[in-house]
Amino acid sequence: MFNIIIIDENADEDSRYRNLLSKDTFQSTVKRNFNEAETLLKANVFDVCLYVVGESTKNALDEIVSIKDASPMGSLAVSVKECPTAWEETALIKGADFIFRDPLVSSHFQSVLAKLAKFNEPIPSILSSIHPKNNPIPEQEIPTSALEVLRDFSRILGYSLDYKLFTQHFVLKLREIIKVNKIAVFLQSPPYVSVNSPADAHRMPCISSVGLPSDVQDCLELSQKAGLGKYFSNSMQIVKKDQLTQTSLDPKIQREFEILGCHTAIPINDREKTLGVAIVGNRVTGSPLSDEELQLLYLLMEELGLAIKNCWLHHQLSANNRLFSDVLSSMSNGNMVISSNLTIVHSNRAMVQFIKGINPSINTLEFADLPSKLANPIYEVVEKGSSLEPFFFSGGEKNESIYRVSIIPFRNESEKLPQSAMVVMEDFTQIEAAKSFDIESSKAKLIALIAKRFAHEIRNSLVPLTTHQQLLDQEYANEDFRKSLKTALEKETGRIQRFTEQMLYLAQPKITATDEANVKELLEEAFQTTSAQFPQSSKLDIQTELEQLVIQCHQNSLRYAFQEIFINALQANLDEPEIEVSIRNNQDDAIIIEFTDNGIGFTSETAERATEPFFTTRNTGVGLGLTVAQKIVEDHQGTIEIGPRSRERHCDVSILLPQIKH
Repeated sequence: MFNIIIIDENADEDSRYRNLLSKDTFQSTVKRNFNEAETLLKANVFDVCLYVVGESTKNALDEIVSIKDASPMGSLAVSVKECPTAWEETALIKGADFIFRDPLVSSHFQSVLAKLAKFNEPIPSILSSIHPKNNPIPEQEIPTSALEVLRDFSRILGYSLDYKLFTQHFVLKLREIIKVNKIAVFLQSPPYVSVNSPADAHRMPCISSVGLPSDVQDCLELSQKAGLGKYFSNSMQIVKKDQLTQTSLDPKIQREFEILGCHTAIPINDREKTLGVAIVGNRVTGSPLSDEELQLLYLLMEELGLAIKNCWLHHQLSANNRLFSDVLSSMSNGNMVISSNLTIVHSNRAMVQFIKGINPSINTLEFADLPSKLANPIYEVVEKGSSLEPFFFSGGEKNESIYRVSIIPFRNESEKLPQSAMVVMEDFTQIEAAKSFDIESSKAKLIALIAKRFAHEIRNSLVPLTTHQQLLDQEYANEDFRKSLKTALEKETGRIQRFTEQMLYLAQPKITATDEANVKELLEEAFQTTSAQFPQSSKLDIQTELEQLVIQCHQNSLRYAFQEIFINALQANLDEPEIEVSIRNNQDDAIIIEFTDNGIGFTSETAERATEPFFTTRNTGVGLGLTVAQKIVEDHQGTIEIGPRSRERHCDVSILLPQIKH
């Protein structure tokens, strides 16, 4: 049974800490502040004191000092909700033996308090627990030759790949030879590259010791941010306790020496950087170690550091190998590795299922298990060094599955054949099915959109015709009615004919330019045909200084493309439409035709979508005019540009066409 005194200013809430403690192991007393607990602390009637820091840590450090002054030999634990690292380090320097931070776990809370309560119990003999009583460590004289010492230690450093185990044997052998009373080895965390890498890499726990109480070994850590850990991060020089008064070292180093009861700290390095710290005491006789012995210890610790580094590298390689194997095994894609002698050295679960089926009786693969359409390409890569692009093949019981296969060779430095390779198989069954579905769905949507637009255009044209048909018997004798009927027939049949021609131009194969024509004449003919469809008068102004205006083209098609551009321009201003056309050459002697109307022009948005099928800003039409014009121009190896007017750009539509070279 351990007695614990809890100092908590919120005494009404002491049940939180009491509920974490087993009543069979701990008997607790709660006081509100240090003044109430001072008498009991000075009487030293408690095994451990727990000081609970309130909401503010402002005066907490002074309270810690007061508690340690009242009970200098007692163990002190501090519980704080949150605090900066600097405050925690200062609290440890002031006398705190352990600091709890929220959230508290009952098992850990009780374990630490129990170890602190037993801090002053007799130190268990580590040597007796490692070596049987019937085989005690023989007394040996200190070797006079460093070579003999290194010989003894060389046997230990090759003892195991468990760096903690061979470090413990190293420490035991060191004490056996040099006869020191205490040794403690603090080591930084291994630099493993894994998802379980430690969050606090700056901490340096004690991994091995002799002559140190087990609870001190479990609770005390060095830090690379303060004390000896920080000092050796920048220096590889031995530190002695009696040097502290002559240097400006971190005051925490003094505290660490006092807690451990040691006198000398030696860096453990790998000849490049410090991996840890070895702290040693005096001889068992009380005499200090000589400089010659400390130099030998320094070299031995360097050998220990190299052995630890090699051990870490082995563990890191092993961890990376396991991680790589686990990743490959858990992948939904199938993968396997083929050696140079066509042996499958690795295959994951997915690959076995792809080759053997969903529930294979044996979860391993042999090269003979592979189908020929997979084995043959692998043979080409491994034996002949061929480079193959990823390919598809059908598999499964009924060849209903589609797989994409990539064969990646592992080329050796000598580039000799055969070579090993990795095979990756991806199940594309659903992807290919979805792709086919999307294609069919897109076709259906396009057909539906065309049908909708076609029906809408035909219906708009039929409305005036149907109206006239209903009035035909009654109003035919009326001359105005006959004129209206004629106009409606011309206009609406023209709309239907235009839409039909647009669809035909889009559906026909690429146009072959076999004619020679004058561009200016084609423009004038296209404008004359187009303007006849508009009742109001319209003007066309063609400006050019070129003498050679002949190009190779398909006359009817290119004339129709110009008609569509003119229709779009004339609709921009139905009151008094005017169109300016400029014809010039560019640097490559290609012909550039620029169209400008007297409307408001294109916006950035409408210019970007102008050639998009079925895009229109008007209530009539289907939005295919500029789409058809673009296709015809591109079939003539030209380009069409549509954009808003700006300081640099004065036209609405610009067409570039190659000119005949004479």
